[in-house]
Parts: sequence; structure tokens; C-alpha cells
Amino acid sequence: MKIERSRQHELTPEEQAHLAKLRELVQAALADGKLSAEEIQKIRALIHADHQVTVEELETIRTTAQELLGEAFVEYDWG
Repeated sequence: MKIERSRQHELTPEEQAHLAKLRELVQAALADGKLSAEEIQKIRALIHADHQVTVEELETIRTTAQELLGEAFVEYDWG
């Protein structure tokens, strides 16, 4: 799998807007401290929308979750 690191260039306004949308989606999903299958699917759909997953997207998910939950574990709610 090829890993692209877009930090080799400045993020475009479109890339910044995409990451902001991803951050908001993760914040909403983790508001109750749980992740449902539907929430996971929404996050995956957003990061796969352009058929690639960037390091910045993964970092956005990780840092947003860490900011909201600290060291707590995410509870998965499969319904």
C-alpha cells in the first residue's frame, strides 16, 4: 500500500475544509463516548470519498478522539 504524506506541501483550502468536516464528524460521533457501527461507517465513507486515506486524516481522527476522551477507551456500540 502506498502511503502519501501531503505534509510535503501546504494543505489546500479544500483539504483543510475536508479535515475540518472530518473533525466535526468525529466529535459528533464521540460526543457520548461510544462509536456505533453507523458512525464508523460515516467516518469511513468520508475518508474514503476520494479513494485514498491520508496521514492527515488518520492524525485528525486520533487527535480529535484524544482531545475528547483523553486516555479513556472508546466504547463500541454495535446495537
